[in-house]
Formats: sequence, C-alpha cells, structure tokens
Amino acid sequence: MHQNGLLKWIDNHRQEIIDFTGKLISTPSFNPPGDERKITSVLSEELESVGLKGAVIIGKIPERPNVLYRLRGTTGKPIVLYVAHTDTKPVGDSQKQWESDPFSPALKDGKLYGLGASDMKAAVAAFVYAAAALRQVGPLEGDLVLAFVADEEGGGKYGAHYLAAEYGLKADMALIGEPPGINREWEYLHVGSRGLCCFTVKVSGTQMHSSLSDRFPSVNASLKLSDLMLRMSRDLKLNYEPNPLTPNGVTVNLGVRLKGGVYFGVYPGYAEFGVDIRTLPGMKKETLIKDIHDFLGQRQIADPSLRVELEIEPPPLDWIDPIEVSEDLPLVKALVSASKDVLGFCPPLSIYPAATDAPKFQLEAGIPTIPAFGAGMISLAHGPNEWVGVNSIIQACKIYALAAYDVLQ
Repeated sequence: MHQNGLLKWIDNHRQEIIDFTGKLISTPSFNPPGDERKITSVLSEELESVGLKGAVIIGKIPERPNVLYRLRGTTGKPIVLYVAHTDTKPVGDSQKQWESDPFSPALKDGKLYGLGASDMKAAVAAFVYAAAALRQVGPLEGDLVLAFVADEEGGGKYGAHYLAAEYGLKADMALIGEPPGINREWEYLHVGSRGLCCFTVKVSGTQMHSSLSDRFPSVNASLKLSDLMLRMSRDLKLNYEPNPLTPNGVTVNLGVRLKGGVYFGVYPGYAEFGVDIRTLPGMKKETLIKDIHDFLGQRQIADPSLRVELEIEPPPLDWIDPIEVSEDLPLVKALVSASKDVLGFCPPLSIYPAATDAPKFQLEAGIPTIPAFGAGMISLAHGPNEWVGVNSIIQACKIYALAAYDVLQ
C-alpha cells in the first residue's frame, strides 16, 4: 500500500475518525484548572485499538500527562514530530450562548460542534489515524513521533516546555495541528507564528475626598489613564521589520484589563490598564520594551504631572517568541504537495496571528516547527458554538499521512 492505499484506508475508517473526535469532545479537559488525565486515558485506549501500541505517558506532575507515540522506521532518520494539545479553554461565560451541550458532540450541516472541536481535538484524532494509516504501509525509513501535550492553554509549563526543555524530546522537524482558518477552513498554511508581550501601565494621581478636588491641587489618575491610552493608540511607534506573510503587522491591544478609582466620594489616585501586543518574527523583547519606555518618557516630558510606571507581566505572558520556518523545510514542501492532492489547492503561506507551542519546540529543543495547519478555524476557538467541518477532519488526516509518507520514505 502506498499513497493511494493510505487515502483509501482513511476513507474506509471515516466514521471511526469522526466518532473518536466526538469522544474527545465529550471528555472535558478544560484549563484552568488543568487536568488531562481523563482525556489521556481515552486517547491511550484509541491508540491501542488502532494498533499503535507502546505509547508512553509522561509528565512533570500526574495531573498533567503528555502522551508520546513513536512509529519506528528502518533507520530512524529523519524524525517528524506531530503535535496537538489535549486541553481546552473553559466554557466560561459563554455557556448560555451555546446552542448545544459543549461536551456532547453535535452533527449539523456537515459540522461537528463541541468545545475543543477546532482547538484542537480534531487534530488529535487526525494525527492518530494518520499514524494508523502509515502503519499499514510497513516501516518507512524515518520515525513519526506523535506528541499529545498538556497545558497549552495555560502556557505550556507542563506540556511543550516540559517536553522540550526537561524531557529532551528530539526531532528534525515538527508540525502543530492548530486550526489555521480565520474566515474559512484551510485558509492558510502558517509557517510562522506571532509572539506575545503583555504588560501593565500604572498611573498614579491624588487620592483625596472628592468634595475638595476643586480646592486643592489634584491629579485624577483615571483621566490621566484615559488620555494616555488614547495617545498610545495614536502615537505609539514600534520598531520592527515588516513581514510579507503578515501584512497586518503588529497588533496592539490596549485596555485588555482596566482598573481605576476606589468608590464614590474618593478622588481617584490610582488607575492601570493592561496591554497585549502580538509581535512579528524577528522582533526582540528588549527593543519592544524600550519603545514602550521611550513613549512613556515622551509623555512625561509633555505632561510633568503624569506619574506612570511600566510593569511587565510574569512568565509566560512577559514574552512568547515569534517564530518562522523556511519555506524549503521538507515538511513544508510535503504539506504543500499533500494539500494539492487532497484539497485540490495549496493554501497560501502565512504567519499565524496567535501564539502557539511552536517557540518551545523550535527555540528550546531546536526543532523547526510549523505552528498551525489542520482542520478548523482559530476564530471559532474560545467562544460559543465551536465547530469543525467533518470533511476537514478527514482531509487533515489524509494530508498528515501523505506529508509524513513523503518525508519519511
């Protein structure tokens, strides 16, 4: 069995792939609080049932297990790593907006609804069955390693970071099956991902009895904050090189957290706002922070009554590196070819708008990592009525199988 046989095997197991995706959705794994033991058990049973025996479960603590499976080749070179996280964000405040039970997979109009459908339980199922299809071929030369990781939604301390920096996971190239679509499925093949920097701007004023604010010298911290936010939205200049794969550039999100004042009767003496910046490949933390300090310093020169300080968030929110891989990476070329075979076209190359686990594997373990390609849309994640196209799950499975076959044969 070769490429056509791979596709036929996947078609013959279409229903099992869909059912397994539904089983994963019906197994809660939300983070926080974070506990992937139940979904790890479901995943381990499925691996065994499709003949992928010998998976290992490892973790920094028992509640945060990671599952590794290796489909061994004749020489073990090269090694391709496929990565999917098993946790999801909680349902949260969107519970009432769901049209179905988030933990009961619902099929409607060719879409499979449920929490984590796109982000990223469809990828978990597609990777498992892609490996099962490759097993039917007989041993290739290289190894395919599946890594189903914990804690991606919490920053990766117990998942990707643990595997890359402490466990010592090795591979020659990797793919994360994050949902690449923004407006539609299969919209892009993301060969890079934007990074993240979060910080808080703190403004101090004069706390006093509000009845006397017009009789004594006073600085309203809330008003100073409002003016500073507006000026930052207009005048903040960041130094970076444009990237042709992400024409929208850097995204600066002001006021993602907002706090000011005490209560009625108290003149506001303190206010703060949070900022979330999505950075481009090539940008450095030191340069970005200097740009912010320069802006705040200029505002203090223009307004001597402005008392402001900058506080960078603690790790991992202080800085997640943006990354990019070469278009010449064999796995990129293989995904391009497989997409043409399965989809009839290759999605354009792009930079993922969000951060992923890719920097941990690429920068901590030295594994060139494609941040996002698979079924689903990132725009549906973390909100109500998340879904993934049923056909897209099968297409993802075929693309993963063909790409691995191409690189590993």
